[in-house]
Amino acid sequence: MSNDQPDQMNTHPAAANLGEAHGRSELSAEQEALKAEFVAAGGTWSTSWEALVLLDPGYFSAYLRLRSVPFRRKKLPRKIQELVLLSLNASCTTMFTPSIQAHTWGALQAGATRSEIMEVLELASVLGIHAVNVGVPLLQEVLREEQLAPSQVADTLDHRREALKSDFINKRGYWHSSWENVLELDPDFFEAYTEFSSYPFRQRQPSEQSDENVMSQGLEAKVKELIYCAIDCATTHLFVPGLKIHIRNALKYGAGPEEIMEVFELASLMGIHTVTAGAEVLASLSKT
Repeated sequence: MSNDQPDQMNTHPAAANLGEAHGRSELSAEQEALKAEFVAAGGTWSTSWEALVLLDPGYFSAYLRLRSVPFRRKKLPRKIQELVLLSLNASCTTMFTPSIQAHTWGALQAGATRSEIMEVLELASVLGIHAVNVGVPLLQEVLREEQLAPSQVADTLDHRREALKSDFINKRGYWHSSWENVLELDPDFFEAYTEFSSYPFRQRQPSEQSDENVMSQGLEAKVKELIYCAIDCATTHLFVPGLKIHIRNALKYGAGPEEIMEVFELASLMGIHTVTAGAEVLASLSKT
């Protein structure tokens, strides 16, 4: 199956029997057509979608129109779209298990390897560092206000900090002034974070890849940065400082504005979780 061609029977295996627990109703011809359109566009059918199309096919149709824009244009290959959606749903600020399952399945169907899926999850796991990115500037601000901070900060880093900064740039491919404060306050933590966050950027050994004759660094740098853009722009996070950094990095690595825009469009679809989760609950209660 081509990476750009959706599976026409794109129903997660676990979804086949789940609907019976809720006494699944027969779909009308209109509802069957909407389901077919959703699946043909690469969607993974589930009991949540079935509940929604049964309860309000008009709303489902409006959502399909919104969803179809990025999936029809495909500025990003289908596999990358699924990996972006996986990162959005697996992020620690979202953790929406039904969509983690759906987009893991969708990514595999679109040709992603287990290694690539693990890499996306590992890239998304760095989101926890934003506790430090937000906290450190405020800590230093309060220390200054309370006159507890050093009156003068050295203009140059000591030798260890210089080495740690160089190591970060070498492994992560960029530097931002926000890291200076972290490096100043706790070089040990900064060193450990550099090692942790750069793991997905490592040079793969042949045994870690499907093609054992080629050395690589996993997903290309542009895609890594698009994943970072996705988790930072997610409605559940909206981390503006990091998003700007990674938009700039993505452009540097060759992403076009239309590809970055498509990431935002995919992220905007997260709002449907309110309706899919609620519709399934409503459908189940309506049958009791």
